[in-house]
Amino acid sequence: MVIPDVIDLRRLRLRRPKASDAEALFECSSDLEVARFMDWSVSTSIAQVIARLKERESRWTSGEEFYWVITLPNEDRAIGAIACRVEGHSADFGFFVNRRYWRNGYATEASKAVVDLLRGFPTVSRLWATCDVQNVASARVLEKVGLSREGTLPRSIVRPNLSSEARDAFVYSWVR
Repeated sequence: MVIPDVIDLRRLRLRRPKASDAEALFECSSDLEVARFMDWSVSTSIAQVIARLKERESRWTSGEEFYWVITLPNEDRAIGAIACRVEGHSADFGFFVNRRYWRNGYATEASKAVVDLLRGFPTVSRLWATCDVQNVASARVLEKVGLSREGTLPRSIVRPNLSSEARDAFVYSWVR
């Protein structure tokens, strides 16, 4: 399984992050509207983002997780990120986009690229993602990229920017 460092798309480029992306990623991950439905707490410092980037690099090297920043090719500035994990026959993914770039189809375009990449691996027979039941925008992205809603996972994921209690999540999948 070969995971590319860069994926060039019609309007976007997905690439491995660099230390210089920390400021742009902090802008996204410190925005409570962007982080509201995430399973990680809103970022409180650039140093925190830098530490996460180092952790992501380590996970890429070990094959545990693959993480790309989403950029506009003519700017090469991170406007979001997308990541995936492959474990045996199953793969999952997640994404976020800076609020200034919402409603442009960027989350869909980036997600479709990752979904297509993962579908291309013959060992991956199940591809899945979750989203909070109130996250209508992300649910729509998952449907647009060809995943089907399997059901609801009751009280399954803590969304720390909303509550310390576990919340219901939709699970979407594609199965070979």
